[in-house]
Amino acid sequence: MFDALNRAGCGPAMDLLMVGASFIGLVYIAILVVPLLWHWERRELAFDAAVLILFTGLCTFVLKLMLMRDRPFDLLTDVNMLSCPFAGASGPAMPSGHTARAFTIATLLSLAARPRWRPIAFGMASLVGLSRIYLGVHWPSDVMAGALLGTALAMAVHWLGKREGAYTRTRSRTIELLAGPDRT
Repeated sequence: MFDALNRAGCGPAMDLLMVGASFIGLVYIAILVVPLLWHWERRELAFDAAVLILFTGLCTFVLKLMLMRDRPFDLLTDVNMLSCPFAGASGPAMPSGHTARAFTIATLLSLAARPRWRPIAFGMASLVGLSRIYLGVHWPSDVMAGALLGTALAMAVHWLGKREGAYTRTRSRTIELLAGPDRT
């Protein structure tokens, strides 16, 4: 499966598409979601997205250190790889952080938005995951693990955000501090 996805449609147009998709999964792009949501006065959703981006990064970091899985280019000699600053990778492979962040945001936005946006959100997240295999930096199972992790974390935060408790109180207080009492 890795070979088929890593060599699927190799060419300049596909290379550009996959590098762009991988760029979307970078933490910097995911963080742009937070100010946009805040600007659109979706403050609770912006807070949840910020928490999720940080927690997803922490979880993927810890899991990578625990699992210490080699990347495809470390084990195989004929991996199709592109040299690009946005597509590169180092350290352990499992789970895919790009994919986990993409699915975290896709799941969170899907749970909060109209159903018609779900295919777009998950389509973009899936493209991020596929790009990581295409670029030769992750195994398909790394991408699946990232997708499952991101989805599970977003569902957990969404669930916590609907319940009265420490999380919702902290979120409300933080939003009030940042926006001011009359703008929450």
